[in-house]
Amino acid sequence: MRILVFIAAIMAPTISHAVYHENDQFSKEDCKELYEGIMFLLSEADKSWEALETNPEGTTAFIEHTMRIQWAVDVAGNYTTIYDTFCEDK
Repeated sequence: MRILVFIAAIMAPTISHAVYHENDQFSKEDCKELYEGIMFLLSEADKSWEALETNPEGTTAFIEHTMRIQWAVDVAGNYTTIYDTFCEDK
């Protein structure tokens, strides 16, 4: 029961803050920088994808490039969610 109260106490300010700022939007410059960051991450994933073709599957280099792709696409996806939320009208 103490754990539930603790979680509720931590989440209450976060939830109320999110509801209060529901309509906030980022500036055009922030949105532009966010978009450029997303495109950079996707271009890095493309570079690693091309490197996979030159490395045999299962090698250390292949695994490293696979992990880089996974990380870059995951982070780009997270930033895309932020962009869609706060830059939809910019």
